[in-house]
Amino acid sequence: MRKSYKVFLSVLGFALAQAAFAAEYAIDQAHSHVGFSIRHIATKVKGEFREFSGSFSFDEKKPAASKVSVTVQAASIFTNNDKRDAHLRTPDFFDAAKYPTATFKSTKVEGAGKGRYKVTGDLTLHGITKSVVLDVEHLGTEQAFGSSVAGFTATTRILRKDFGFDLGKALESGKLMLSDEVDLTLEIEAKAQK
Repeated sequence: MRKSYKVFLSVLGFALAQAAFAAEYAIDQAHSHVGFSIRHIATKVKGEFREFSGSFSFDEKKPAASKVSVTVQAASIFTNNDKRDAHLRTPDFFDAAKYPTATFKSTKVEGAGKGRYKVTGDLTLHGITKSVVLDVEHLGTEQAFGSSVAGFTATTRILRKDFGFDLGKALESGKLMLSDEVDLTLEIEAKAQK
């Protein structure tokens, strides 16, 4: 009985120690950016989503213990053109009334070199969920205003057809007017939660 109790305490202590290393963070929207770029005919057009939230746990020494969850409001899309933004919210594109949010929830975090990680997760966009991999760089962690603040950059490329988007018109060359490939970039500053 006493031996079993000691084993239980050892296991509990190990679990608590592991949990203690994974710091909990909340994304600071005011100092973060969720952007994208897509080729239109012969150049790239950039845009962003202005409303988003998220949290994550980050264990630098044990990446597998880290987790990420982000929610983006589809109607907050901004490309610096009111007419285009209104069109992007319609059923021709994001159908923001029917699918108001896009979400990413990690399923695996792996180290990929010093300060770099591969974060695999489920991206739900336009009502469809697909597994994607984010290339993440930890930019550093600093103490500011009585709290720990961490910075990250994350990038990935997705295909519009994977998420049920109409690929639209083709050019005379046969290439799509609006490319299937979309590059996503997240610049994240997050504050540790007490």
